[in-house]
Amino acid sequence: MPYGQKSVALAATLILLVSLYYFFGMMIPGMHAGLEARHLAGGYGFGNDLYPIWLASGELLHGRNPYSPELTPRIETGLYGRPLDRSTSSDGSVNMRAFGYPLYTIFLLAPLTLLSFPVVQVVIAIVLPVVAALCAFLWLRALQMRLSFAGTMAVIAFALASYPVLEGIYAGQPGLLTAALIAGTIAALVRERYVLAGVLLPCASIKPQLVLLVAMWLLLWALSDWQQRKNFIFAFFVTTSVLLLSSVLVLHGWLVNWIQMLFEYRRLSPAPLVEFVLGHVAGRLVSLFLIGLSSWIGWRSRRHPANSEEFALCTVFVLATTAVVLPSTIAVYDQFLLLPAVLWLCERRDLILRGSLAVRVLALLAIGTVTWQWLAACGLVLTRLIVPAAVHSPKLLLLPLRTAASVPFAIVALLCFAAVRRMRNEMASAFDNS
Repeated sequence: MPYGQKSVALAATLILLVSLYYFFGMMIPGMHAGLEARHLAGGYGFGNDLYPIWLASGELLHGRNPYSPELTPRIETGLYGRPLDRSTSSDGSVNMRAFGYPLYTIFLLAPLTLLSFPVVQVVIAIVLPVVAALCAFLWLRALQMRLSFAGTMAVIAFALASYPVLEGIYAGQPGLLTAALIAGTIAALVRERYVLAGVLLPCASIKPQLVLLVAMWLLLWALSDWQQRKNFIFAFFVTTSVLLLSSVLVLHGWLVNWIQMLFEYRRLSPAPLVEFVLGHVAGRLVSLFLIGLSSWIGWRSRRHPANSEEFALCTVFVLATTAVVLPSTIAVYDQFLLLPAVLWLCERRDLILRGSLAVRVLALLAIGTVTWQWLAACGLVLTRLIVPAAVHSPKLLLLPLRTAASVPFAIVALLCFAAVRRMRNEMASAFDNS
């Protein structure tokens, strides 16, 4: 097994290097020409999601409202080289750019305000890969997966080579930090460090849509054994209160401004992935089903300890549901929340292999959708090395990303099978014992 894990670690490292070259050396430069044609390439590309936060931090530091509409043209100028004209079809299709985060996001990222944005870009290039690697490591701890050093390095390399992480690093996306904080929360709960977990989870709410469902699940879980888990609830509400009250003291009325900004974002941003792929009606029905199934699993698992199989299943299912149901379609980086589900399924692959033929076919499709990005990237890189002039078409450059929308559905479908089968077995066992 150690030899096998070393081979996998070597393969993962090679895939990571190829993915880095493909994404930053081929795909991003290949898309630049299209941005230039639309006059959208005159500003900061790398770190574009962090730029509004950085600029808003400076505004707050000088006593100005970071949610002010007057800040939007300045953000657009910094990112595109000019303010957008939403009345034109070309500019109207560009995703909204404004400071759309809770005010306390600025507090958590305050050190960045002391740096110029080119220096911030250097910090992003160093810190975010470390954050993503730490997130993968923490999930291995949280799920209690016993791997060798080589196996751990392989998991981290595969995580860093995934499209959501590469896109998150390029965008300077705070969602990677949120994912790491959620992983840290679960790892702390497994070790019964309830106060630490109660502090980390509210800090992860800089991306509220990613924390909402998992916070509801963890609060239900904590309330179900008050005597043992009350410190988590106390720490959670104290930390949340500190973040909210400090925000009010710094900027009165920020909550109203932020909610208004969220409505504007929702109006201009694409629908969540499930609605974008399945349509509005079918997407809503699937969303209700997944949230309902998450609630059922959570209710049945609420009394189990954090180091149990039931707790792990519910947590990964809730996070996978979040990735499909809540973020915008274009927020591919938020699919990093699927990492614990992938790890959980890999650790319990025998459960899938013992399933029906349809389930095994689904598993093969899931493996195909996940690995396609790396196989296609390797093919493009080799083609460029052999015939450099052959790889220029934007459609060809985007070939490794064609399955990006399919990955979450394949993983969630396998989780649904695993969850329903496990619950059915538990119910059958309880019936036999009675």
